[in-house]
Amino acid sequence: MKIAIVIDSASGIKNLKDYSDLFLVPLMISKENGEQIADDEHFSSEEFYKLNESQLLKTSQSIPGVMLNKWDQLLCDYDKIVCILISKGLSGQYNTFKMFSSEDKYKNKVYIVDTNGVSILLKRQVDFIQKAIKNGLSIEKIIHDVEEISKNLIGYIIPKKLDQLVRGGRISKAAAGLAKILKITPILKYDGTIDKEGKTRTFKKAVSTALDLLKKTYSNELPLDIAYSKSNIETIDLVKSLIDDKGFNVGIWEELPNIITCHTGLETFAFIPNLY
Repeated sequence: MKIAIVIDSASGIKNLKDYSDLFLVPLMISKENGEQIADDEHFSSEEFYKLNESQLLKTSQSIPGVMLNKWDQLLCDYDKIVCILISKGLSGQYNTFKMFSSEDKYKNKVYIVDTNGVSILLKRQVDFIQKAIKNGLSIEKIIHDVEEISKNLIGYIIPKKLDQLVRGGRISKAAAGLAKILKITPILKYDGTIDKEGKTRTFKKAVSTALDLLKKTYSNELPLDIAYSKSNIETIDLVKSLIDDKGFNVGIWEELPNIITCHTGLETFAFIPNLY
């Protein structure tokens, strides 16, 4: 049985040549003038950051027609399609394409996984699924395992700067101004959704606290995956030093997908244990 995997750009995977049977249908980024840009391999990080500095960008779901056309094309060559998309707690993407997959022409052929995932977590899920397919596991077993593992995941996100959260209306200018004066850094919990976990007086303390929380929940025996947005070398070195001090081994270390940085801004770090 031939199985294709379809991802969106929330995974951060742009170089599909590194994978077999993997296909991308991008999420969309909207400029202030309403123009939409496909967040695909043709839209580089350099272009994204330059644009992001000049205006407030918004994000939206993959274009349904593009996704359905991709399914139709793939079903000419593959028996089944597994879609690994951004968490339903962050986007309507899952619900939209879950609905389309229930249509007769796609039923029992296209599977939308409840990933709870974004960024490096989705990347881990892709690797897990591809290995499981090679090992001959049934598609139902594979999806069950992915969903069971991901529903128990807890990670943490630390935004050093609050500018983007202010621009996007997620916190007020007054609150951000006070936080800056008091050197307050929020700690955000990620479990498929993003919620406030707490706050500390400095970025360094926030990272240290998040690592302690992960250590308490999972121990430091699991590899820790880190995704980050554009940061200066001093901040990166600080984070690496704190991770080393806490005794964690780093698995994946890479930049956050554009689609996430649109909302979190520069110098944001996400810490996700590798449960796969």
